[in-house]
Amino acid sequence: MIQPKLEELSRLLGVLYDGHIEEDPYNGFLAETRRVIDSNFGSITMREPHGDDGGLLFVSSDVLQKTFVDDHDNPYTDRHYTSNLMTNLPWGKVVCLDECISYSQLVNTDLYRFCMAPIEIHHMVGLDLRNANGQRFSVRFCRPKSSNNFGAEEREFLALLAPHIQRAVANGMQLIQLDKERRLYSSTITRQSVGVVTLDERGKVVTRNVVADNIIREKDGLTIVNDQIHLESSNARSKFNEFIDAIVTAQRGQEFAPTNALAVERPSGRPDLEILVKPMMIDKTVEPGHTPHMTVFINEPERRYEIDTRILMSLYNLTKAEVNLAKLLAEGANLDQASGDLGIARNTARAQLRSIFAKTGVSRQSMLVSLMLKSVVTYS
Repeated sequence: MIQPKLEELSRLLGVLYDGHIEEDPYNGFLAETRRVIDSNFGSITMREPHGDDGGLLFVSSDVLQKTFVDDHDNPYTDRHYTSNLMTNLPWGKVVCLDECISYSQLVNTDLYRFCMAPIEIHHMVGLDLRNANGQRFSVRFCRPKSSNNFGAEEREFLALLAPHIQRAVANGMQLIQLDKERRLYSSTITRQSVGVVTLDERGKVVTRNVVADNIIREKDGLTIVNDQIHLESSNARSKFNEFIDAIVTAQRGQEFAPTNALAVERPSGRPDLEILVKPMMIDKTVEPGHTPHMTVFINEPERRYEIDTRILMSLYNLTKAEVNLAKLLAEGANLDQASGDLGIARNTARAQLRSIFAKTGVSRQSMLVSLMLKSVVTYS
């Protein structure tokens, strides 16, 4: 092990706390720690593979890719994860692999033959920590068979790093999730059939997406006049302005601001526009003028929705397999048709449907359709 100088230790902690903003999260920290403790492999497993879920692993290695997300193309995440030899370690305690299994037993396991030996992993040291939700995540470092096992010096170094790793990863993963949700929301809301307009404290338009632009351009019941949303129906216009006034008044008094909805008749005879007016969180100590204070969602019922796989996985913690089944069911297929299209057994589809119901909180297939169509607006 290299005894890190103060500036090297400072750099190591810096890349750890900035790890969540890397393209491959925490790769800089894993690589720097590998250098210090003379390791050929390092990993942070945020979510172990389980069934259809390929897990979430961040890896530093000279022979593997750096990030594995729901991956089934390598032997470990595809099947051998069930043979993990270092599971459920005591919280925060640094443990070596040979404390869990003898080397004579290790070399005869499928996990060693198919997953460890091919990438020269023999010695292993690691610890289990908790993320922001209190869930277990694991940190592991490895050496080849030709090297010595990890000793007291490396274990003590990792033990000192442990509270920093836990704090950095817990905070970082929260920020990753928030940023991912923001980007998913932004990209999905732009592509789909929901118009989004943000208004400032005076009800004037600050931003609008492409869908909103298209709706406004049609001038079919709704348009923009003097930078404000103008509804052709006087009754709807009066209600809409009341909704805006209620939000502005509540925000000025730092009170709870209501969310309201209304239908707007269209002269063309097409189905009424569905409008939702929702307040945004405002902090007067940091918000400048002419910034969004409320969001207006505009839905055209006749438009077809494209269900985004990634946002459903993020919103409801569904696996890819569960999302694929849910999408087919939401589009009107029955369980037999869906299982046939997906090439899975009906019993497998039934088990996935039970999991979907449990995760989304719905209990009938018909409710899935409504849930998925409303997810984007509810999500915001």
